[in-house]
Amino acid sequence: MLAEAEKYIVSAIQKGDYQAFKTLYNSYYPALCRFARIYIHSVEDAEDQVQDLFVKIWEQPNILAANISLKGYMYRSIYNSCINYITRKHLKFRNLDPDTVKSLNELIFCDPEDWPETGLLTAELNEVIEKAIHLLPAECGKIFLMSREEGLSHREIAQKLRISENTVKVQVYRALSKLREELAEFL
Repeated sequence: MLAEAEKYIVSAIQKGDYQAFKTLYNSYYPALCRFARIYIHSVEDAEDQVQDLFVKIWEQPNILAANISLKGYMYRSIYNSCINYITRKHLKFRNLDPDTVKSLNELIFCDPEDWPETGLLTAELNEVIEKAIHLLPAECGKIFLMSREEGLSHREIAQKLRISENTVKVQVYRALSKLREELAEFL
């Protein structure tokens, strides 16, 4: 299910709101380019894939669904786009010998989790996230972890901690704001 902010952005983009589109673009463009470069080792070609996604979203805003994670959609779209790009590029080399084709296929379709760089980046990011969560005030961090790790709704957290649902919303918002500050270099 989408967070309220994501629902708002999706709805606004579907209504043609340029500022909402610009917010989405500014929020995701750099990270999506870095992600695309994992698969496409050309900065320009990776940026082209990301720009094509944003053009598609602007021209066909209804491809964004109100019940699918916006972040998940964006990353999955870029992944698929990169694989399609690599496949199209690979078709240019049909006359290669079978061993070379087999090697290229293994490289193109290997699991990105097997790549040492991906593992290192993931580990580094997880470490930074853990540190950022520990920097949160105790109650704020507790509420945030209940929300994200335990998957509890704001209402469930409020009932468990015997606080208002609004307090939970405010604490989660504060936690996300502080985490965005701490993780700015990764965004």
